[in-house]
Amino acid sequence: MADRRDYVALEWVKGEIGETLKHARQALDVFESRPHDPSTMEVCLDFIHQVHGSLQMIEFYGAALFAEEIEQLALALQQGHVAQEAEAVQLLHQAMNQLPVYLERVHSARRDLPLVVLPLLNDLRSARGESLLSETSLFSPQLLSVPELDARTLAERDIPELPAKLRKWRQTLQTALVGLLREQDVRTQLDYMTKVFARLETLCKDAPLEPLWRIASGLVEGMASGNFTNSPALRSLFKDADKELKRLLEQGIAGINQPAPDELLKSLLFYIAKSDSQAQRMMDLKDQYGLAEALPESALVDQERARMAGPDRDAMRSVIIALCDELVRTKERLDVFVRGNRQHVSELNALLPPLRQIADTLAVLGFGQPRKVIIDQLAVVQGMAQGQREPNDPTLMDVAGALLYVEATLAGMAGTVDQNSPEESRLPTTDLSQIHQLVIKEARIVLQQAKDVIDDYVDGELDRERLAPLSAQLIQVRGALAMIPLARAAGLLAACNDYIIDHLLRDEKPPAWSQLDHLADVIIGIEYYLERMAEDPQAPGARVLDLAEQSLARLGYSPVADDVDVPMLDDIVEHGALHGEQAPASNTQTLAQVLASPVSAVNPPARHVPTSLLPPPKGEPAVDDELRDVFLEETDEVLEALHEYLPRWVSDPQNISALSEMRRAFHTLKGSGRMVRALILGELAWAVENLLNRVLEGDVEPGAQVQQLLEDIQALLPDVIRDFAEDVQRQRDDVDRLATRAHALAQGEDSAESPMPASALEPEPAEPKSAEPKPEEHKDEDFDPQLLEIFRQEALTHLDTLNRYLDAVQHQESPAFSDELLRALHTLKGSAYMAGVLPMAELASPLDQLVREYKTNLIAVGDPEIELLRGAEPLFHQGLAQLKAGPLMPIEGAAPLIKAAQERLDEQLAEALRADGNGLRIRRNPQLIASFLSEGMDILLDAETLLNRWRKHPGERQELNALLDELTMLGQGAHMADLHPVDELCEALLDLYGAVEESSLAVSERFFHEAEAAHEALINMLDQVAAGQEVQACPERIHALRELLDEALDPNAMGVIKSDGGVATSVTELAQATGHLEIQTAQPERDDIDQEIVDIFLEEAVDILDSAGQALQRWLDDPENPLPLSSLQRDLHTLKGGARMAEIGPVGDLGHELESLYEALIDRRCSYSSPLAALLMRSHDQLALMLEQLQKRTELISPDALVEEIREFRQNNCYVLPQESEPRNVGSMIQPLDERDPELLEIFLEEADDIIESSSAALVRWQAEPQNTVEVENLLRDLHTLKGGARMVEIAPIGDLAHELESLYEGLSSGALKNSALLNGLLQSGHDMLADMVDAVRGYEPLPNPALLIESIAQYSASGAIQELVSQPLAEPALVPPPTPEPAPAIPEADAERAGPEMVKVPADQLEDLVNLAGETSIFRGRIEQQVSDAKVTLVEMETTIERMRDQLRRLDIETQGRILSRDHQADRSGYEEFDPLEMDRHSQLQQLSRALFESASDLMDLKETLDTRTHDAATLLQQQARVNTELQENLMRTRMVPFERMVPRLRRIVRQVSGELNKKVKFDVVNAEGEMDRNVLERMVAPLEHMLRNAVDHGLETTEKRLAKGKSETGHITLSLAHEGGDIVIEMSDDGAGVDFEAVRRKAIKRGLIAPDAELSEHDTLQFILQAGFSTAETITQISGRGVGMDVVHAEVKELGGSMVIDSKSGQGARFRIRLPFSVSVNRALMVQCGEEQYAVPLNSVEGIVRVMPSELEAYYQSSPPRYQYGERSYELRYLGELLNNGQPPRLIGQTQPLPVLLVHVHDQWVAVQVDALAGSREIVVKNLGPQFAGVQGITGATILGDGSVVLILDLFAHIRRLHAQMLALHVSGQAPTRYVEAEQARPLLVMVVDDSVTVRKVTGRLLERNGMNVLTAKDGVDAMALLQEHTPDVMLLDIEMPRMDGFEVASKVREDETLKHLPIIMITSRSGQKHRDRAMALGVNEYMSKPYQEAALLASVAHWSHAHV
Repeated sequence: MADRRDYVALEWVKGEIGETLKHARQALDVFESRPHDPSTMEVCLDFIHQVHGSLQMIEFYGAALFAEEIEQLALALQQGHVAQEAEAVQLLHQAMNQLPVYLERVHSARRDLPLVVLPLLNDLRSARGESLLSETSLFSPQLLSVPELDARTLAERDIPELPAKLRKWRQTLQTALVGLLREQDVRTQLDYMTKVFARLETLCKDAPLEPLWRIASGLVEGMASGNFTNSPALRSLFKDADKELKRLLEQGIAGINQPAPDELLKSLLFYIAKSDSQAQRMMDLKDQYGLAEALPESALVDQERARMAGPDRDAMRSVIIALCDELVRTKERLDVFVRGNRQHVSELNALLPPLRQIADTLAVLGFGQPRKVIIDQLAVVQGMAQGQREPNDPTLMDVAGALLYVEATLAGMAGTVDQNSPEESRLPTTDLSQIHQLVIKEARIVLQQAKDVIDDYVDGELDRERLAPLSAQLIQVRGALAMIPLARAAGLLAACNDYIIDHLLRDEKPPAWSQLDHLADVIIGIEYYLERMAEDPQAPGARVLDLAEQSLARLGYSPVADDVDVPMLDDIVEHGALHGEQAPASNTQTLAQVLASPVSAVNPPARHVPTSLLPPPKGEPAVDDELRDVFLEETDEVLEALHEYLPRWVSDPQNISALSEMRRAFHTLKGSGRMVRALILGELAWAVENLLNRVLEGDVEPGAQVQQLLEDIQALLPDVIRDFAEDVQRQRDDVDRLATRAHALAQGEDSAESPMPASALEPEPAEPKSAEPKPEEHKDEDFDPQLLEIFRQEALTHLDTLNRYLDAVQHQESPAFSDELLRALHTLKGSAYMAGVLPMAELASPLDQLVREYKTNLIAVGDPEIELLRGAEPLFHQGLAQLKAGPLMPIEGAAPLIKAAQERLDEQLAEALRADGNGLRIRRNPQLIASFLSEGMDILLDAETLLNRWRKHPGERQELNALLDELTMLGQGAHMADLHPVDELCEALLDLYGAVEESSLAVSERFFHEAEAAHEALINMLDQVAAGQEVQACPERIHALRELLDEALDPNAMGVIKSDGGVATSVTELAQATGHLEIQTAQPERDDIDQEIVDIFLEEAVDILDSAGQALQRWLDDPENPLPLSSLQRDLHTLKGGARMAEIGPVGDLGHELESLYEALIDRRCSYSSPLAALLMRSHDQLALMLEQLQKRTELISPDALVEEIREFRQNNCYVLPQESEPRNVGSMIQPLDERDPELLEIFLEEADDIIESSSAALVRWQAEPQNTVEVENLLRDLHTLKGGARMVEIAPIGDLAHELESLYEGLSSGALKNSALLNGLLQSGHDMLADMVDAVRGYEPLPNPALLIESIAQYSASGAIQELVSQPLAEPALVPPPTPEPAPAIPEADAERAGPEMVKVPADQLEDLVNLAGETSIFRGRIEQQVSDAKVTLVEMETTIERMRDQLRRLDIETQGRILSRDHQADRSGYEEFDPLEMDRHSQLQQLSRALFESASDLMDLKETLDTRTHDAATLLQQQARVNTELQENLMRTRMVPFERMVPRLRRIVRQVSGELNKKVKFDVVNAEGEMDRNVLERMVAPLEHMLRNAVDHGLETTEKRLAKGKSETGHITLSLAHEGGDIVIEMSDDGAGVDFEAVRRKAIKRGLIAPDAELSEHDTLQFILQAGFSTAETITQISGRGVGMDVVHAEVKELGGSMVIDSKSGQGARFRIRLPFSVSVNRALMVQCGEEQYAVPLNSVEGIVRVMPSELEAYYQSSPPRYQYGERSYELRYLGELLNNGQPPRLIGQTQPLPVLLVHVHDQWVAVQVDALAGSREIVVKNLGPQFAGVQGITGATILGDGSVVLILDLFAHIRRLHAQMLALHVSGQAPTRYVEAEQARPLLVMVVDDSVTVRKVTGRLLERNGMNVLTAKDGVDAMALLQEHTPDVMLLDIEMPRMDGFEVASKVREDETLKHLPIIMITSRSGQKHRDRAMALGVNEYMSKPYQEAALLASVAHWSHAHV
């Protein structure tokens, strides 16, 4: 359908619209500066209304809608109907800037799509509180207008059957809709609807109602094809169509002339438009109604939005390039300062204006991350310039690195802009992959153009002129690929370019066709590689590039290294590198040449030459070792590069590539050396780099002196590097000489001359820059006139602001710079820099700095400053007037004014600095302000989120606590930064929130409204601080908060709360209940004061008081300094202790009160005030007077009045607002824990645990016997120690609470307080709170808030003692039990308790290690015993061998004698005739050897005897060592044993807290608490027992009403008992509550699908479900007991400890939990059992008995189903251990003659007999944890190591039995019968022959087969195998190939030829894995061929397969 919009008219008016919107923006700016002047907004509205009317007239309704929303928001802003005015003004600016851009897009794209600006439209509507628009709201299809049918046509269609047909069609449609609703046979229902709509379409043909049915038919067709889902929205539309059918039925045939509602048609067409179906009907509908234009695709909308959002690329690129230039200049200035002496840090002030300018420009461009980096460095440089930071090397290097990062980021943005693709190329965003794809796409396009050029070159008969654009195209592609980076592809293209230049452009000889083919291969390869990268960036493409590189190598070229920046193509083109035929030969530079020719702007010459290179200062921290190692590796690479390239360059000084590599090496060494503080190396490298830069530029000739210098430096570098590696850097004369030579050569001097003096090396003064631009600069500058016009209009607005300010201050006596003036000058400066109008920027910059510094430092404004502004105003207008002539023309008269402004600013800042030093004025610390801003805004945003969450859930207090913490931190920061309005408002909010936390104020809608308003005011204040403006106080907000606070209860009031058992309570004021009693208690004077002690006290007290007086004076001079307060608190604490030691009560009392007051000041519960200062001075004077009276031995004046005054001050000022101190004492304490000494914190926690335990026990004993004063003293001592430790680690809340409790016990000890119920409650609550706080510190969790408890104790201490004394006669009979008739001497018992053997604390970890080492010793001892036993057996075998050798020697001797006799008959015996041959033996050599062997055998027997004796001695020593080791283990285990009663106070505290929260009365008894447990077991059982107690109180015990209704006592009873049974500990907990709700557990189990609804389970089986993870019957989650019953955590912990748990519950009577744990988790006794080939350990505590049963009986038992075993009167379920372990092996019964062991196990109410194969006895095992990898394996509790080193698993039989029962239950539910374990008849084991010449292979394979129940025959070669085959016929033969006498191939051939053996399966196993051997073997008939080494499982599977096949 044709577009009827008039785009020509749009072309006429869009310029006028833009101009009108510009005037509207100016009027809006005026309104922003004068918000109370409505006339300015009327002007803006008039302009916007003109735009709206113009767009309506030319019928561009999308743009008109945009203008209408702008007009509506402007109208709402004028009428004050906008909540956020600032946001509304910002949105109007954005919308009016966006509307011209949108009109431009409409005109160029010929589409008016309001969907493109839908987000902005919704923002405009949201700002004025209107509902948001959706896509359907903007969907406006071109609905058809169909004329009505005439009466004749209607009469023809009005047949009599029409009503019946319409009724039938409607019924069919409704039936189909019902089917769709139920989703029943959807396809059929859609067919019905299609038929109905088709018939209705036929009926209404050419009628107004026809479009409805045609559109509905198309929608149904889309549903049938799957384009639309059966959604409720579609069904709703069809229901509306059904209403039209109903109307047609009611109206008859006349109803077809009434069209369907437009909204219904639009909704139906919306779905058609959203569909992507290509069906003919759908396409026709889209064309007919113009749906493609009405609702374009989402991708098109996103594309249009992206194009609108993109900034002007040309302007952005020019601005970015300007920013890069400014960064280079800034780095040069910083480098000058770094290389100078750094004495004048004021030189850094010159860096501040350019950095601010860069930050402002980045803010305008929207580059947030680079701007943040610049702002951070700006703060660092400013701090160094002002002397607040030291300008050391690390700081300066950080600044330089940050500037390099920003420069690289901006350079990348400027370099990737492609001017030839205005639609596709945009500045990079965070989506780098999108950038890469765009670059690859453009590279492929240009590469295709390059291919076309080459084709044209070939077609043109190798005409070189046609190759002219080729080099530029390749350089362009190569540069783009290097930016991505795809360095390798870029290098290949660079080499291609070199080849083209050298051979195709320069060489006159035409190239060979093979060379062109290779060139084409390279380019096509790169193109294919880019295509793969475009499709999948992760696709491997190295192979493609390898082929391309090979083709390139055939051309004789290699890829160019491309690891550095690539020159931009524009630069090459601008210098004419590609113009003309000879251009490539003369002007084109390669990448190496570009890098080798640095310009001075990039590598400036050294301006500062140091006289000597010095190492870092000695106190500087060392560099990280890892960084040092990396640097040393890099130096090795540098040295290698020098060794490689220096000889090349010396031989050829024109080798630029080698020179560049050397320069790069020294550049790397310089940067890395400075980073790791190798300063001598770095500076020497810089000297050489500076020289090489000059050589590369051509300023210095590469003569012999330069070469000699480089060789000398190369020789010296290893020594300098070695100095750094050994950390012995030092000043070296040889290094200094080389550096001086390098600098001299770089400056063109002869290094052979004498060294230059330092003065000669100073940089020459730079020539002042002239403001007059050169003609070339004017010629090169190209300013955008539109940008200049925008700048001019904006500047005029800011100058109007300046004029208004000057008019306003004419008649003011003390003028001040306004925020509007600061904003105008700052924006004018930034916009001037951005537009490139430097004269305007340079004029505005000093004025902006002047105004900003004056406001920041609170400097008064005088006439000189006003005159400066008046003088600048005409200069600004002059600069604007000459914009058209020349934006860079200097402004006449600007230079003197700039200088005057700078001088005035410097003068005033210096005066302000002097005033700061004299203490005459207060100046804000900029560092504190910056820190406060960075953290404060985050805090406020978090607080706002917390407040919103709290408003949604007012009953929850987590957000309130967090709010208190956040606002406390904010208030502290504001106080430190001297932002008093912020601090004041924070304090008011803290007061309000604290009242809510105390429950003295209820939250309401008004409360949240005022709180939100206060938070908003705080945000506005922070905005003012960020803008450098004066923070305006908000008294109206503080007044509103105070009014809310006045409605709360008085925190000072104390009342008596009385409850009648119901909800209603009555509160009576304490003063009215007790009357006004004034009892003066005076301490009687003591006459028996020891004067000697008093003298000692006086000697110390005088010194203490002098020191305290000096500290007090220091604090009064500087109240913000907390250090004197700590000294004062310590002094007063010491003075109080000494006074009480000397029994001088008045001094001690006054000292105690002063100490408490100083503690409140330290904790910031009080703050400095004039009354406080006067009170402290009077108190110190009173102490001095009392000490003087003591010295004169006169009567002391009473300090009671002063003590009461101090108490009253503390009461009114320290405790009146506890909410001010709560977050300071709590919320701020946990955060610094990480910063404290962890060792000190650990010591405190260890001591605190002992103190909490000791004090809890002492409190219980004192409550049982209140007359026992020794326990009070013990409690005093414990709390005093805890208080001191807490204050040592700076955890003030614990110290404060301990101090208050100590005060109560002091009152009890002195008799000032008596025991009472209220006092007992306070003491118990205090001890519970201390325990909770210590636990919170250990877990790094927020501390519980003790403020309310501290306040209660303080109030009780102040007034409670008097009340107790008066009420004691009435309350004593009811509260104090009658005294027992048997008095007990308390003091001796206490002494006995405190006395005892000396104790040494050993860390628990160390004790655990000792126990583990003892266990390891047992393991090693067992292994030694095993080896000794093996040695004994070996000695016995040795004895047998020696005896056998002796027998052989005897027989040898007999044989020898026989030979002697035989020889005698033949030998000559002359001279020996009278001797018998045996009498005179002529010994032969054989006889001598025989005799020697006899002697050796005798020696061996002696040696054996010696070894036997040594072995016996070793066995005896091992037995002794076993006894010692056992005793050591037992003693170590006893040291691990701790009494269970250590846990009892904690458990009682849990019961008290939970019962108090639930208002239940609970009695908790612990039986046998003195029993001992393993420390590890006890610690790990703490959490489970606490969880069980919470469950018992919460879920087990009923409420009081329910208990009374059931006839139970109103007090619930929980009992916890501990007992020892054998080697186990049994913990039993029971209650008398309602018990477990079995029906609820069953319902939950059915709901979770754990059991079938009809399953019948016992109560025990039902209880097992609550042990499953996540199983809960609770309906709500509570803080007390979590999700409900939830015993899975408890059960899991018990199982990990190797224990078990039994649950027994009876409905209405309570529940009983019985936990059985091993005595120790480290050592346990276990029964070693055998199952098959494996050995397992079964804990003895899980076995009730062991019996032995004959195999025949067991076989009979196994035949029954299920198998049962009868023992005594008990019937056991019989199971085989292998069945429980599921190892698939039946019990071995056949052939067994010995009885087999059976273990009797009792699992809850089930009795199981477990048969095992054998027993290996019981032993003591050391339990080892298997680790987290095996934690999920069920039925294994650990492992142990036996004496032979084997690892044995420890089984949990209970778990295996439960798992088996669960499987059987599942089979029963599914209807399957369990598989019976019946041993099959044992068949003949397989016989396998192993033929291999390797003994190892035969043994390993034979053992493998034997382990798997097979018999094995072995043969060493084929001959032995054939011999064995004559006697045996194996089932399978395993055959090797290579054997000595007959190889495997021959054996296989003979076997296959033998009639009896030809079917024998042969598996050939050989190391020959080649295919030839495999084919040969298979040809000979081998069944399977396997390679060595084989897989055991594969071999066994093959043997099993071929053996069965053979059988």
